[in-house]
Amino acid sequence: MEFTCGKVDRGLKKKKEKTRKPTPQNKRGQLRNIFNTLGVLFLFLFAWVFARSSAMKSSNSRPSRVGRNPFIHELKFTLREKLKIGLMSVTVFPVRLLLVSFFMLLAWPFAFTASLGRSEFVIEPQSWWRRFIDLCLRVIMRAMWFCGGFHWIKVKGERAAPSEAPILTVAPHSSYFDAIPVTMTMCSIVTKLESSSIPVWGTLISYIRPVFVFRSDQDSRRKTVEEIKRRARSGGQWPQIMIFPEGTCTNRSGLILYKAGAFIPGLPVQPVVLRYRNKLDTVTWTWQGPAA
Repeated sequence: MEFTCGKVDRGLKKKKEKTRKPTPQNKRGQLRNIFNTLGVLFLFLFAWVFARSSAMKSSNSRPSRVGRNPFIHELKFTLREKLKIGLMSVTVFPVRLLLVSFFMLLAWPFAFTASLGRSEFVIEPQSWWRRFIDLCLRVIMRAMWFCGGFHWIKVKGERAAPSEAPILTVAPHSSYFDAIPVTMTMCSIVTKLESSSIPVWGTLISYIRPVFVFRSDQDSRRKTVEEIKRRARSGGQWPQIMIFPEGTCTNRSGLILYKAGAFIPGLPVQPVVLRYRNKLDTVTWTWQGPAA
């Protein structure tokens, strides 16, 4: 066995490094590097500012794809408007509610009597007394809307005959007050079956012979389309069908995608546009808003 031991390093003396004195050439090189770095940074900054300004100009010149949410409706009242609403809620509103309820109850026996013994599938000519009840109901419902605050309803254009356009498409759909053109024309509508069980109002809905949608039936959509086809192709013997193709209420800031049910029969369709001349827009009913 052999062990070899080396010498112990006690530390070597560091040699003093000679410090070089900066020469004028080295100073000029350092300054040149600094100026080159600053120039590159300035070019990057200028390119970034130019690209951002051009992007802002292009975004302002082209219409933005991001629009308003059609399902949100928010109201902002001034102090004067709040005081007006508070005052009319205890003075005018109870009177209007009483008159609207009176005319609705007055219309119920007419609708109930005219609906007795009437088939929902067999096409039959309307007798003189049913036509008289139809006229009475239009007058009563118009008086009801008048008492509710809709004093003047302006109609532009002419309504097409059922044989010419069996389907009326109404848009935008934004409120329960969209029932006004239904009561003025007594057209049939497409509605859910649960609407027929509403007291008083359900009888009025059943009178106009609507196309009921059974939500519990998985085949309800096909049956609804077939019923619309059958009525639309009757040659004007059935009442016109008034359809809200959007299928839901929006805030009228834009139209949403239409459902295809009104256009599947392939028959002429008359478009109808609804407008409410309400500065505060207190009639809109959306999923997020004062009436949600």
